[in-house]
Amino acid sequence: MARTIAEIQNEILIEKGKQSSLNNLTDSKTAIWKLWINIVATAIWIHEKIVEKNALISRPHTLNWYRSQALNFHYGLSLNKIPLVWKDGSYQFDTTGLDETEIEKSKIIKHCAVSEIDLETVLDPTKRKDREAIFSDYFRNKVGVVFLKVATVKGDKISRIDVPNELYAFKEYMTKIKDAGNHIFISSDNGDILKLNLTVYVDPLTIFIDPANPANPKNGSLIQNENVYPVQDAVKEHLKSIEFNGAFVKTYFVDALQNTPGIKIPVVNKVETSWAKNPNDQVNPPLENVTKTEYFIPNSGYFDLDALEVQVNYIPYTFYRDKQ
Repeated sequence: MARTIAEIQNEILIEKGKQSSLNNLTDSKTAIWKLWINIVATAIWIHEKIVEKNALISRPHTLNWYRSQALNFHYGLSLNKIPLVWKDGSYQFDTTGLDETEIEKSKIIKHCAVSEIDLETVLDPTKRKDREAIFSDYFRNKVGVVFLKVATVKGDKISRIDVPNELYAFKEYMTKIKDAGNHIFISSDNGDILKLNLTVYVDPLTIFIDPANPANPKNGSLIQNENVYPVQDAVKEHLKSIEFNGAFVKTYFVDALQNTPGIKIPVVNKVETSWAKNPNDQVNPPLENVTKTEYFIPNSGYFDLDALEVQVNYIPYTFYRDKQ
C-alpha cells in the first residue's frame, strides 16, 4: 500500500536529521529545502501509487485463480441484477443491495476443477517426431487450453448445469475475465455411470441373510430395521465423500466398507464405469471394465448416484468357527 505524502516527508526529515552537515540550514517556513522535500515526497508518492495499481492488475492468473473466479460467479448478470464492474484493477460483481441469502443463491457454481495439459506429457520421448507431428499432438490434445469442469447442487446431489442460459452466462463471464490469448474449455456433464459387483461377508447377528434363498429381497438389510441396507448405504456415503474430480480409489473404497458395522470382509469382484449418456445419443455408452485399475477419475468429476448399480453376493461370516 502506498505511503502518504506526509509519511514520506517525515521519513526524509528523519534522514536529514542524521546528516550533521545539514544542521545549519535555516528553519524558516519558506526555506527552499523544505519545498524540495515536498516536491520529492510528492514524486515518490505518485510512483508508489502507480506500483500499487500495477500490482493489483498484474496478479498472476494461476489455475487456482480460475477456480476461485468460477466459484465466485453470480448468475443474474444477464438480468442486470448483479452487474459486473471494473473496480480496483479487476472485474467484480456489484452485489450492493443484496442480502447474504440472495448472494449465495446467485452463486450457481458449487464445484469446479481446473486443469491443463502441457506438451511434454503427450509427447512420446521414445519416438522422434517431426514438427508436423508435434503440432498435431499439440492441437489434438488441446495443449495450452485451460479446462474447467463445473457442477451445481440440486437437493443434496451434485448435478450438471442443465439450464442453457446459466451455462451460457457463465461461459460469457469467464471469457470476459480470462487472460487475453488464453483458451478455456468449460464442461458441465451428467455424472458418470458406476456399476459394482461385490461379495460381502457379513455378521449374521447384525445383517439379515438367507443363504438358501439368495433372491430374498431382505438379504443385506439390518435385522433391527429391514429398511436399512448397510452395504448400499456405505457405498453411497463413500462416493459422496470423494471430492469433486477426485479419484475412485479401490483400496479406500474397501476400507470404507470394512469400517461399516456388520460388514466383515468386502471383496470387489468387478468395477465398470462409463460416461453419462448424452441427450442426443440413442444408446448408452459401453461400460468399461476397470476392475484391475487401482484408481480412476470420473470424466464429469462425479458419479450419478441415481444411476448407481450395486450387485452384492452376501455370505455369512461364520468360517472363523472352522478354527475352533
